[in-house]
Amino acid sequence: MIHEVIVTTVDEDNRVHIAPMGIKFIDHESQECVQISPFKPSQTLENLINTKKATINYIDDVKVFAGIVTGKKKKWDLNHQPKDEVAHLSNTNSYMNLKVSSILEDELRPKIICYIQNTQNLRPFMGFNRAQFSVIELAVLSTRLGMIDDDKVKREYEYLKIGIDKTAGENEKQAWSWIEDKINSYFKND
Repeated sequence: MIHEVIVTTVDEDNRVHIAPMGIKFIDHESQECVQISPFKPSQTLENLINTKKATINYIDDVKVFAGIVTGKKKKWDLNHQPKDEVAHLSNTNSYMNLKVSSILEDELRPKIICYIQNTQNLRPFMGFNRAQFSVIELAVLSTRLGMIDDDKVKREYEYLKIGIDKTAGENEKQAWSWIEDKINSYFKND
């Protein structure tokens, strides 16, 4: 099972990088661990290799996912942690600090295996409604433009829009519009 989260990492100068990503929980050396598989090349991968730490943010504000993949919002409020931990998003529901255990090399997406250092629950996660799910799925789809068939993108967009039309609040509508602009721009330039 893949969990859609926001991963925060730092470079060697302690500058925070924020990226949406799917993670998996796995058993590694008889311990529950997190597997992060960033694409090559990526800042997340470089940071994980160089600093060996990350924070996983579980968040129900889908504007964060949309803002990152579209560049509509680049600055996010962070709660900074002690030097051995990576900052978490201020509005996250919960977070996990991770330490890299091993790196399984792959041509496209290395598997970064991380030990869970600690977990903090800050506020309840009430689950996603259909609109929030639609925003996250469209955000992922928007990162695959040019890699998957354009007709598939259009079909999935139309299907996902049903959730927006039926259940979206203002945050979801704004997040959706950011991603919609990105996709429309892609098709105009295609």
